Amino acid sequence: MHTREALKIGETQQRLFLLSAWKETNLFTDEEKALMSLIEEVTLIHRSGVSDNTYKTAEIFFSPEKISEIIMSTVLINAWNRIAVSTHKPLGD
Repeated sequence: MHTREALKIGETQQRLFLLSAWKETNLFTDEEKALMSLIEEVTLIHRSGVSDNTYKTAEIFFSPEKISEIIMSTVLINAWNRIAVSTHKPLGD
């Protein structure tokens, strides 16, 4: 679903294919990497929380309000993913 939407608005296949390797590629900007780091640490909060370094890096690029929006969006998306997985909801076409 999200891949189709990303392609429709102009995202490249190369960046989508390398999204899981975002730390190892130079295809993403420092701002995008700060965003993905924050999202990843919020998603995997059980490991060690959000590190001070990740939060401070996010503050370079995003206002406190935007950081709050990023965190809330991540939490909501994770909740919907957990509901979909728990209920065995099939992917739409």
